[in-house]
Amino acid sequence: DVGCGQGALARKLAAHCDEVVGIDADSACIAHAMAATDARQNINFIKGDVLTHSLQQNSFDFLVAVATLHHLPLRSALQTFSNLLRPGGVLAIVGLYRNATLTDHAFAAAALPISWIVRSLLGEEQVGAPTRDPNETLRSIRQESALVLPGSVLRRQFFFRYTIVWTKPEVESPR
Repeated sequence: DVGCGQGALARKLAAHCDEVVGIDADSACIAHAMAATDARQNINFIKGDVLTHSLQQNSFDFLVAVATLHHLPLRSALQTFSNLLRPGGVLAIVGLYRNATLTDHAFAAAALPISWIVRSLLGEEQVGAPTRDPNETLRSIRQESALVLPGSVLRRQFFFRYTIVWTKPEVESPR
């Protein structure tokens, strides 16, 4: 779980995985994640930067990044994610993009009142981690993911989001 924040997703994944690693560069988030997690759970929280921490290449079956990619240099992060996955491993990204086109603004305008209603009814979940607005457009994210993760599927989602899903080929193709 890249950018695991306070560990909520990592704890959910732990119920379905033999071992979960959550990594986040924010000390307060990692401290909270560790305090909120039963020591017997199969989760290892790491305070570190996924781009520079010494994680073993080709060692992860599943890698997820939720609202994290826009905090990292896009191409470097995608390449790092690719390198960390073992052949046949799956990458799942839920990300944020900067509105740039008329279509982007139309989706945002349609999502805004619905987002407000949902937050009013369900409340707003506190992230507990530093936030920042995305710089990359959906077009640039699509171009980079196609280049670094050939065969990946990027889909625009509602509420100002996109998803990328990619399965690392069993045999590396030359780039």
